[in-house]
Amino acid sequence: MEKPTHAPDRPGAIVGVGNVLQRDDGIGVTILKYLEAALRFPANVSLIDGGTAGAALQSAILGKEWLLIIDALAVPGDPGEIRLIAGRDILRRSADMKMSPHQVSFFDLIQLMELRGVGTPEFSILGIIPENTGFGTELSPLVAASMDQAVAAVLAWLKDRGVAPEPVKGEIRPDYWWQRRTSAA
Repeated sequence: MEKPTHAPDRPGAIVGVGNVLQRDDGIGVTILKYLEAALRFPANVSLIDGGTAGAALQSAILGKEWLLIIDALAVPGDPGEIRLIAGRDILRRSADMKMSPHQVSFFDLIQLMELRGVGTPEFSILGIIPENTGFGTELSPLVAASMDQAVAAVLAWLKDRGVAPEPVKGEIRPDYWWQRRTSAA
C-alpha cells in the first residue's frame, strides 16, 4: 500500500497536554515547549499548550486538518516508552477505557466534534508512559531520557505530512515556566 501524501500547507497543530505540576504527566507540555524553542515552524502549524484544558481546546483546534497530541499515557508498558496511536483507533475504543487523565474530556470533545461534522480529519496521539505522576515539576529520569526519542518521533510524523520545521541556531532555551524559582523579596 502506498503511503498517502499530504500537502505541507494544510493547517494543523501540535498540542501538548498534561499537568506540569504532576511530574511525568507534564511530558506533553514539556516536549511542546522544547519544540517551540528548538524549531521554527511554518505559519500553518500552531503549537498549542493544552495543559489540562480538555474540551476548552475546541476553538483552538477547530478548522485544523491535522493534529498531533503529545501526552502521558496511562497504559501498560515501561516508563518512558513511546507510543504513537492513530486518532481513528482512539475513536474506536470504548469510552470507559482511560489512557490519560485528560482523555475523558478530550475524548468527549473529539467525539462531539466528529458527531457535529467538524472533527479534525487526521489526528494522532504521541504518548509517553509515565513513571511518576505525583506532585512535583521534575520529570522522572526514565521519562526525561525519552525526550530525544519523542522529539524524533514528532519530527518523523510531521515529515510524513510534508512539514519540515527549521532548527533554531544557537542555544536552545525552552520556557519551562513551571520550573522557575523565584527569590523571596
